[in-house]
Amino acid sequence: MTPTGSPSPVTWQRLDDPAAARVLADAYTRQFFEPFIWRERRVSDVARELGVSTNAMLYRVRQFVRLGLLEVTRTEARAGRAVQHYRSTSQRYFVPFTATDAVSVPALYEASLDNTRRSVLAQLARAWSALAEDPRWFGLYTVGDEHGLKSHVLLPFPPDAGRTQASGALLDVLLDAAYPAVWDNTTTLTLRPADAKALQRDLRELHARYHALTHADGQPHLLRVTLVPLDMD
Repeated sequence: MTPTGSPSPVTWQRLDDPAAARVLADAYTRQFFEPFIWRERRVSDVARELGVSTNAMLYRVRQFVRLGLLEVTRTEARAGRAVQHYRSTSQRYFVPFTATDAVSVPALYEASLDNTRRSVLAQLARAWSALAEDPRWFGLYTVGDEHGLKSHVLLPFPPDAGRTQASGALLDVLLDAAYPAVWDNTTTLTLRPADAKALQRDLRELHARYHALTHADGQPHLLRVTLVPLDMD
């Protein structure tokens, strides 16, 4: 029993059915389900958003309903044919490892993130292409110092264009208001454990702060930040 004044316990919908678990564990299939997570949506709108036919999206929606992942929230009366609105059956889902097809935890991690990784790369390539005056100017920039790798980035202009800096702050040019909000960089930081934890918490606070600024009139941005200790062995 929850004590008076205490927050309600978090309720997770557990997916032990392998077919339902596969929807969230498989990156490709999950992309058709994610737009409905606690948002009331129409099939036609999601189909347009994902670039698939309405019939293909309707097939997925009916599958998700059968698996208990989606439900009809309301029916909109229209001339000819009524339009149904759908939403996920829960805000939170838990898929136990034993309900998936993965042979190992790394395999599950790979399968779950594969589509996200491809989406990030595709959107980055599109953004870079829009910035390049000539695609032949694309190049990889790798910079290091006495501490090792400092930066490794792909930029849409040559080093003699006056936009790169010897200091290694190669992405600083993109901070100009004339450029879209794009950032992609691989670097190695040598940090004490306490400093690494501080960075982890700063990243969490930064994400929360900008997530709170989400606005219906805003432009969606895909954000993925990865921090992981390197195995130097």
